[in-house]
Amino acid sequence: MPHCFPAGLFLCLLAVGLSTLAGAEEGTGGVNRAAGDAGQPSAPAASGQEGSRVLSEREALALAGRLMQAGHLEEAREIYAAVLEKTRNEDFRVEAGFQLAQILLREGKYRAAASSLQIILNTHPDLPRVRLDLARAYFLDKNYEDAAFQFELVKGGDLPPPVLEKVEVFLDLIRRQKDWTLDFFLTPVSDSNISQASGGSEECIDTTFGTLCRPLEAKKSGFGLSGGATLDYFRRISRDWGLRATVGLNGLMYEQRDYDDHTLYMALGPRRLWESGEASLQPTFRKRWYGGKEYSREYGMRLDARQNFGPLILDGGASWGTTDYDDPYVHSFLHGQSWGFRFQPRYILNERTFVQAGAQFLRDETRARAYASDNWRYALGAYRILPHSFALFLEGSLARSGYKAPQWYVTRDNRLDETTRKDTVWGFTASLSSSAFTAWGLTPVLQYSYIRRDSNIWTRGFDRHRLNLMVNIRF
Repeated sequence: MPHCFPAGLFLCLLAVGLSTLAGAEEGTGGVNRAAGDAGQPSAPAASGQEGSRVLSEREALALAGRLMQAGHLEEAREIYAAVLEKTRNEDFRVEAGFQLAQILLREGKYRAAASSLQIILNTHPDLPRVRLDLARAYFLDKNYEDAAFQFELVKGGDLPPPVLEKVEVFLDLIRRQKDWTLDFFLTPVSDSNISQASGGSEECIDTTFGTLCRPLEAKKSGFGLSGGATLDYFRRISRDWGLRATVGLNGLMYEQRDYDDHTLYMALGPRRLWESGEASLQPTFRKRWYGGKEYSREYGMRLDARQNFGPLILDGGASWGTTDYDDPYVHSFLHGQSWGFRFQPRYILNERTFVQAGAQFLRDETRARAYASDNWRYALGAYRILPHSFALFLEGSLARSGYKAPQWYVTRDNRLDETTRKDTVWGFTASLSSSAFTAWGLTPVLQYSYIRRDSNIWTRGFDRHRLNLMVNIRF
């Protein structure tokens, strides 16, 4: 049978012959069932001297296409629904579902159209035309976050250059029309080492009076809850300029309240837009509470930028800050400035896959030089939409920290020695989600992460497993 998707239905009409539909009653939306032919979808019957008959699946789709073109949407909807109910041919099912979504789009039912298109992509994720219309449905529904993500994936699809140019236009419109974003998440957390302990039981020093030992902090596993909300608001001043304001509150609470960690973040500054990207510069403030007590305050400046080159998307930025600590003793040796930069290219391989890399540098300057450090982090990740509505993201990372001055420490063989600390941190993250479990706009994400820190000061090394079930929603 000829494949009718995503080509226009009038091409299908030419393929099967218009003469087969000459006897169809125009505008008929009724359903007739032929005895002994339960395998055929219900379709309008052709009338004439030889009586009526049930149209084939191909003929029914062609007739529904003619009805759509003539503006008889309800009659076309009934035929497409009948094809979906009865046919086992996947090509016909895709065609009927896709055209039903087109009817919903014409009626202004954008959210329902997006759901219909998502159902097709759950089983056929490699159809760029369907993904393009899904992105358009999200855009028309003012769901700009999901629309931007789907438009970016479409850039890796096999679509004509004029269509890809339109995709860039839509992405530019999203940047200019989206006034605000509210991002809320809630995550149960299971952590194998919330204390970041090395696993050693004690450290000892041999002296002339014997061996003196002190216990080390033990590994503590725990179950907790992480949550937060971020509001990002853009106030347009002109077509290309505006003010960007950001307010965020994040919290992490464990059964052992000594490890609770909360942060308040605020930023306000100018934002510049252009056809293929944007940049913003914001003075920032960050307040942190740890273990139920005030811990630190940071004042700084942040630069963020993005540039699109078709399927290649470049993100980057820089930051500077100075930190004050609420504990006078901690402030006496950790107070100082920090600055850094980051760079992250992302490349869309096709309509269901992208890869990304990252490089980040951060320099911490502290009053006590032994705690000042240069930190590099490198990451490589990949995202893939799988069959049956699943999506998988994998990322591996490597971070190196070099400190500025030596410090005293206790060796494994019970000696007191001095060295300049060096750390290497290995990380791995896997995230699995499925649109089949989406409800009320919420899609749960199961995330596993592993971190291992190796250090030339043995008590500073640790490993850590963490499992999250994240529920995230954006408005």
